[in-house]
Amino acid sequence: MKTGAFFLFLSTATALSVAPLCQAAPEKSAPSAKTTKNHKKTAAAEALVKRITPQFASRIKFSIDPAAITPTIKAITPHITGGGSTVNITADCERECIRAYGYYLRNIAHVHFSWNGDNTAQARFVVPDAAISVPKALPFNYAYNYCTLSYTGAHWDKQRWERELDLLALNGFRYVLVTSGLEKVWQNFLTELGYPQEKIPAFIPNPAYSAWWNMGNLEGAGGPMSQEHIDAEAELGQFIVQRLRDLGMEPVLQGYVGFLPHDIAESTVGDKLLPQGKWCGYNRPVVLPPTSPQFERIADLWYKHLHAVYGITGTVYGGDLFHEGGNKGKTNLTQAAAAVQKSMVKASPNAIWLLQAWGGNPDAKLLEGCSPEHTVILALNKNLSAKSPTTFNYRNLPFVWCELANFGGNTGLYGGAEVLERLSSDKTNTIGIGLISEGLETNPLYYALLYERINNRSTIDRETFLHHYAQARFGCRNEKLLQSLRFIMNGLYKPDKMREGCLENIMCARPNLDAKKASTWANPHMYYNPQEVEAAARLLLAAGIEEGEPLSSSETYRYDLADLCRQVLADRARPQLARCKAAYDKKDLSAFEQESEAFLQMIRDTATILACSEHFLLGTYLQGAENRATTEEDKKANVRALRRLITTWRADISVLNDYANRQYAELMQQHYLPRWQAYFDLCKKQLQGTASAADAGTAEKQITTNNGEAVEYVSIKNPTLDAIDTAFADSTAPLQTTPQGDIIELAKQLLLPQQSPQPQQ
Repeated sequence: MKTGAFFLFLSTATALSVAPLCQAAPEKSAPSAKTTKNHKKTAAAEALVKRITPQFASRIKFSIDPAAITPTIKAITPHITGGGSTVNITADCERECIRAYGYYLRNIAHVHFSWNGDNTAQARFVVPDAAISVPKALPFNYAYNYCTLSYTGAHWDKQRWERELDLLALNGFRYVLVTSGLEKVWQNFLTELGYPQEKIPAFIPNPAYSAWWNMGNLEGAGGPMSQEHIDAEAELGQFIVQRLRDLGMEPVLQGYVGFLPHDIAESTVGDKLLPQGKWCGYNRPVVLPPTSPQFERIADLWYKHLHAVYGITGTVYGGDLFHEGGNKGKTNLTQAAAAVQKSMVKASPNAIWLLQAWGGNPDAKLLEGCSPEHTVILALNKNLSAKSPTTFNYRNLPFVWCELANFGGNTGLYGGAEVLERLSSDKTNTIGIGLISEGLETNPLYYALLYERINNRSTIDRETFLHHYAQARFGCRNEKLLQSLRFIMNGLYKPDKMREGCLENIMCARPNLDAKKASTWANPHMYYNPQEVEAAARLLLAAGIEEGEPLSSSETYRYDLADLCRQVLADRARPQLARCKAAYDKKDLSAFEQESEAFLQMIRDTATILACSEHFLLGTYLQGAENRATTEEDKKANVRALRRLITTWRADISVLNDYANRQYAELMQQHYLPRWQAYFDLCKKQLQGTASAADAGTAEKQITTNNGEAVEYVSIKNPTLDAIDTAFADSTAPLQTTPQGDIIELAKQLLLPQQSPQPQQ
């Protein structure tokens, strides 16, 4: 990626050029003076308030005014005023009313919602003394990577989706990727196309793997799905798109770019097909070149079934050609892009093609064929370093700056605070911000800063933000809490180079005395001072002791303290493994036994600490997979797919092993612990001279590439470790869904009586 000026801008000219795009979401018609007060115009906003803050419901009043101007606020913008015992929110549409309510909750009432706990118990209803203008948001704020919907949301139910969409609306998102229901679309589409019905189940993957199916990387993984499950996914997809439109947002549906099952007969299509080869060992779907004479006919068939399943005609469509490789053959990419867009616009006249910019895509020749009025680029940006900020140029096409702070849903504190604080808008083709981490439900502080960025076009003042955040998340502004947050912002949230997400916990790595990372493409560079992480944890602990109830028992505090203690142990594990290696290299069996046992105890301690929060339980993560199953076979398939996804990824050992490593209590105890125990037992045998060559296996350094960068990793082949890894997918060991243990007492044992250094200001 090119580097350049630090600020991203949005000019008036750009805004005008994408005016149809910015109005893509269906708006309520402009109300007359009489209908402005009609509650039906704000029914969705009122229902949202009742769902998330029922205690405020009777005291929040919404009104829609196309001008939205008061004598004291000379701008067309949402505003908040007090009226006796009520808060009045006025905006030019219901979506903006909801966003303004989100602003009120975050900045005035100090109510905090996150994937990692809420803090509504301390919320106070505040009536502002003067009118408050809500800053404008950028026009195209977007949610979700395809990967997000597999790594995190594979088995969310309606209740979970309802909450998720409420939070997206409150935080200013307008466009949301929807993939639930595509199984039914493909089933109907392929049936009418003439593909043998008995083959369709082998093409459709489990939702845990549907992300890579939708990107053209694989087919059938984790399947087959029962018909009941396919129908349930379609019903869920219908619910999601309808709720999005109720809230004034717009679903991003899957456009047609030519994917077909890899074994489909060319006679079925009536034209030549372009084989795509393999992706990480999986068969990729073939591609019907968009330049084919048959493409328009087959694309029409796709959109017919897409719109029928969802019950709507879309306005924004995803879909990428040749994602992460694939065979372009002799395809004229410029003509291919024009053909894809022609079919989209035929299906929906105002259609926008939403393209992911990743790994060399989209090709410059492809962009030449894209119409600016019908194209938006998602600029996936994994460079969160303030020292090397990134700007983009996609042939002057409008684009969305997308954070990419998490790969595979890995557990770890990480984020680019300085980039988010300083991004602004004026004078380029940036039209919005995207939430596009591969996995969610981590790092509440970082994502709160992202939401602030979406709703604030000025440079963000860190201290002001932290004071608001502490008050909302913890219900108080204890100075020790603020000092703890400063340490995190100055260290863990300040990466100094491009990297594949967080610094991975080596307890989650395939055992090796030289382990520096868990997954193949991760960056093993330690970019922060681990002593500052310990200082942050001790300060957070001290604040809980000092404040007592209700802070010490709140969901948000328990999560954050467990998360910091988990990070402390992850950081301590690195020098501890080095001590294991030193003892091994000296052939000191006694010392090795002592040091390796200390490492194993760190894994046990991590599991015990994680068990204190419901958000770090494997049972919780798998609960949706079980609950959404419609048959016993579906239940087994769902659970097996998720267990495999976060460990070996594939059914065998490959370069994808541990890519989606997580830190859940039972995963640490039932998988990583026995894996390291078996490895250390082997090391002991080697020191004793009783290990065979077969026992030892092999460990070889390999080189691969990641988005154009060379990446070194260690390929380990060991029959004992292989057996442990592959067996976990079918494990029936008991899991928990409710937290156990006292995190404050455990934190005391871990952190005290060490002294905290003074934080940087």
